[in-house]
Amino acid sequence: MDIVETAKPRLARPATALVAMASIQSVFPAILLVCGMVDLFAGRLSGTESLPLLIALVQFSSQIVIAIGAAKMGFLESYTMGRTAAILACIPFVTPFVFIGIPFGVWSLKLLADPAIIRAFQATIQRRKSA
Repeated sequence: MDIVETAKPRLARPATALVAMASIQSVFPAILLVCGMVDLFAGRLSGTESLPLLIALVQFSSQIVIAIGAAKMGFLESYTMGRTAAILACIPFVTPFVFIGIPFGVWSLKLLADPAIIRAFQATIQRRKSA
């Protein structure tokens, strides 16, 4: 069995976990953003009340990056995006539910540090260049 085919199943579980976590956790900031936009357009939002919206925007954007990076990690498309997603998942401010983000992020980082996984990413890149 080739190195890429052995790496894919190992990365599939943490990648799926990160995508699911990011999808679920993006709901809460999205609700806050929609409510804030309604208040903004209705003229009920002042400058001092916009800090929660800024926090929600950062969290929502981070969840999108985590989901995309985890998907790219699972398909062996981008080592950098996968690592970025795993690191973001470990940051408490970024993920509303830290007890979910940190274990999945650490699990992903541990796998991404494995030399066999790194070689699988490199082999995938070489295959794409030669195709």
